[in-house]
Amino acid sequence: MADMPQPGPMPAPADAHLEELKADLAAVKADLAQLMQTLTRTARHSVDGATTEAEAAVGEVSEWAEGQYATLRDYIQEKPITACAIAAGVGAVLGQILLRR
Repeated sequence: MADMPQPGPMPAPADAHLEELKADLAAVKADLAQLMQTLTRTARHSVDGATTEAEAAVGEVSEWAEGQYATLRDYIQEKPITACAIAAGVGAVLGQILLRR
C-alpha cells in the first residue's frame, strides 16, 4: 500500500478540460434561459390569439341566437296554436325518452 500514488495537483490538460466544460455549461444555461423566454412569448401570443378567436365566436353565436329567437317569437305570434301543439309534442317525446327505463 505504500506504493499507491498520492493525489497531487491536477495536470494542466485536466484544468483546460474543466474550464472548457464550465464554459459549455454556461452556454447551455444561457441557451435554456433564451429558450424559456421564447416559449413564454409564444405561449402568450397563442393565448392572445385564442382569446381573440373565442371572443369572435361568442359574438357570432350571440348574433345567431338573437336571430333565431326573433324568428321563433315571430312564428309563435303568427301561429300560436301550432306552436303550442309543437311544444306539447316535443315535451311528450322528451318525457317518454327521459322516463323510459
